[in-house]
Amino acid sequence: MRRAGYAGIFGVLVLFSFCAFAWGGEVERMFEESLRNNDPETNRATLQRIIDLDPDSAYGHFSKGWFLAQDGNYKRAIAEYQWALKMRPQFGEARHNLATAYFHLGMWPDSIREYTEVLRQHPEWDDTYLNLGSAHFMAQQPLDSVKAWGRALDLNPRLSLAHYYLGLAYDQLERKIEARHHYLHFLESEPSEPEYASYIEIAKRRQAAIWVEEGRKES
Repeated sequence: MRRAGYAGIFGVLVLFSFCAFAWGGEVERMFEESLRNNDPETNRATLQRIIDLDPDSAYGHFSKGWFLAQDGNYKRAIAEYQWALKMRPQFGEARHNLATAYFHLGMWPDSIREYTEVLRQHPEWDDTYLNLGSAHFMAQQPLDSVKAWGRALDLNPRLSLAHYYLGLAYDQLERKIEARHHYLHFLESEPSEPEYASYIEIAKRRQAAIWVEEGRKES
């Protein structure tokens, strides 16, 4: 199973589709199967089946929250994720999705708090660092964004979107050479996902503009 991309305000925020824990019997088997499955439609059907089988378990609340978030009903999704966390406080994927729901509602401090807690439990989750950086950026904390996105790249050097984000942050901080460096890294990775088209255009425009600006300073 892959982590599913979810369109954010200025990037692709990761909304975990499933979790890595399971409780007994058929539900456990289904979740373990979904962890190995990359087909979105099959996994949607699996989540629905889990709701049908065990709606009041932590898995059931997580699954209901996932569907609500997919429909843009973030307030109700938050309530479901909170129920899942009451039942299992170490449920990292539920907390990650809770943070993402807060993000979509513009509740930056809540989003930052929950992403930070996820990373306290799971410091190896590069996608969560990516989203934490986005939350800091939206909260007008670009230096914290740089730290989070840099850590995401440390954990996963192939995470090309982090280079685009770092370009934005350094651009805002007026550190133009570093901004251009990261825009170029993003473009050289040749991202092919359709949702990246606008980011590619921005990166091309900004890295070219910075090159001209720096050239004028040197002349």
